Amino acid sequence: MGESDGYLRILEDLEGLHLRRPFAIVGFGGWIDAGFAATGAVRFLVEHLAAQRVADIDPEPFYAFTDTRPRVSHPAPGLREPVWPRAEWYVVHMPDSARDLVLFTAPEPNLRWRTFTGLVLDTFERLGTEMLVSFGAVLAPVHHRAQPPLRGYATSDSLRTLLRRRQISSGRYEGPTGITTVLLAAARDRGLAAFSLSTSSPSYLTDMPNPRASAALLRVAGEIGGIAFPLGDLEADSRVVAERVDQFLAERPELREAVDRLPYAAEAQPAVEESIEEPPAELPSSAAVLQDLEDFLKSLRKENGDPASDTS
Repeated sequence: MGESDGYLRILEDLEGLHLRRPFAIVGFGGWIDAGFAATGAVRFLVEHLAAQRVADIDPEPFYAFTDTRPRVSHPAPGLREPVWPRAEWYVVHMPDSARDLVLFTAPEPNLRWRTFTGLVLDTFERLGTEMLVSFGAVLAPVHHRAQPPLRGYATSDSLRTLLRRRQISSGRYEGPTGITTVLLAAARDRGLAAFSLSTSSPSYLTDMPNPRASAALLRVAGEIGGIAFPLGDLEADSRVVAERVDQFLAERPELREAVDRLPYAAEAQPAVEESIEEPPAELPSSAAVLQDLEDFLKSLRKENGDPASDTS
């Protein structure tokens, strides 16, 4: 057994689960999870498909807790407990599909990426994973009602063909990258079929869930994996969020005018790892307007629940 085996906690007999042609979906939080599109998509499946948690990773070797901080909870009056970053596997038996699901979600690790990636892929192999997709999202100057643009990368010719048929390309971005690139490169070296899907989330809606982006990722992943995901609730959430943002903008004509100049047809597609951290230049930049928007988004998160609370 390797050193990294001690970092893995097995909750179920992985080989004894007898999954059928497992299709794995990966969602990392952090730099490449704008609008919580990636982690939100995985969490949606966990909650709506009665997923079974089967394994997790000790966070101590892989996270710098001053960067990826634990959260505090109050499980009982007068009791405060830390909630550590969680890297977890779930499985779902899909009786109406030829495949079963393996779901993995975690904050992007801060340390020992190669060891972490090896541990993740070892566990996928123990579960018999046949194909995996890793989700991501970046901030971009797109309208909140635009169809989320998709980009992708695949490790095999057959998967690249499936992406091209859906007019999904990868571009030639070079620069700082995320854990997904490392994971896919290691999967390729092991001969595991893998691809990534990335979308864009409006740069003026930072730090709030974007169910429209999550649904776009799941829809295409399901087409390629041959699984029909039940997206009705996620699409309903998308409409609610869009209507509430419209309501907010209707009361602020200056901001609405700036937002309406953004591409509605999702014309801008930045490279997969390219992250636009600030609102586009044409948006109002006064602290008062931005604080007003943030106060509104906080109230929206409280009303609808905050999926980020499970991935911080």
